[in-house]
Amino acid sequence: MPRKTTYRRRPNNAGTVVKLSGKRRKPYCARVSSNECDIWTGKKKQVVIGTFETELEALNALSLYHLTNKKALSGKEANSLEPDLYEQVKKRRDEYIPTFKGIFDILDKEEFSNLSLSAYNGYKSWIKHFKPIYDKKINMISLQDLQLIFDSDKSGQGTKIHMKVLCAKIFKYAVIHKYINRDDDYTEYISCGKDEDSKKHYAFSYDEIQCLREENTDMAKIVLIYIYSGLRANELLNIDRNDIHIDEICNDDGIERKVSYFYTGSKTSAGKNRIVPIHDSIKEYVIELLLCKNKRLIDRSYVSFNNICFLEYLTNLNMKHTIHDTRVTFTTLCQLNNVDVFSRKRILGHKMKDITFDTYTDTVINKLFVEINKIKA
Repeated sequence: MPRKTTYRRRPNNAGTVVKLSGKRRKPYCARVSSNECDIWTGKKKQVVIGTFETELEALNALSLYHLTNKKALSGKEANSLEPDLYEQVKKRRDEYIPTFKGIFDILDKEEFSNLSLSAYNGYKSWIKHFKPIYDKKINMISLQDLQLIFDSDKSGQGTKIHMKVLCAKIFKYAVIHKYINRDDDYTEYISCGKDEDSKKHYAFSYDEIQCLREENTDMAKIVLIYIYSGLRANELLNIDRNDIHIDEICNDDGIERKVSYFYTGSKTSAGKNRIVPIHDSIKEYVIELLLCKNKRLIDRSYVSFNNICFLEYLTNLNMKHTIHDTRVTFTTLCQLNNVDVFSRKRILGHKMKDITFDTYTDTVINKLFVEINKIKA
């Protein structure tokens, strides 16, 4: 037998009160629409606030729910008016409000996973800075909570700016889905501080390069591969072994040569799917890496490699460089050894200003190989 219900007309999205069938001590059910939709009907799911003895109590619960949700009534004021009712409403409301990390996980599936690999890895890295508020409900996170994270974080200003962008996305999602009000999105007020640790990028000096050669360690060899190839950090870390070619016969300029090169690329359209010739001075180092049985050429994540391997290793050698300095060094070596601009930009994956070069000039592997070996090791 279908249950009998009575409805009182209320404004749209203001919830409804339903009288349940049967003999019940609390027959009146107050419920509101959630932000989740039923996968079959497409309609918004109903969230039950609670059941009550009288219709008036149920209507009051709805009013209390919306007033506290919109911050028109503070929790303290609501508690002083109707303590028992407020506790029931608060408990039910909080059950359906996601946490900071919960919203990130939603965005991860809906938005971030569709981005490029480097952008996606960026968001996965930046969220780790917010571990102290992972499990905190989004409506309970204050500006002070966020600012404390930014103030205590030891990252540079560049990373903090990316962290702020991530925060803005998370709070924007919360506003759109009505977990918080627009006025509660205060991410624009987060201060990233002054970038006191930032510095210009400096090329490795001749003496530093010679020091790395004399060290002759595995890490020194990897740094030299970066210096003499101009590869981005992740391009070498993520390269497929099948995309490394050693002593291939090539005659694309009419002269038969044995050439070695990487087939790689990331970040920009000009940088993708490009040929990066392997300088003769680092070929043996690349071969050594290929002989290792690791699944990847360098079996490290970017964060692990940069912090534990690269920076720590150079610090022990009294060298102060970022991993991007290897690309700066490569560019400097190209200029000093008269490597032509076309080859240099093709190898680095930089876009040409001349549309003729970008559109009509094919990459000639022999040409790039000859040009890169102008650099004196």
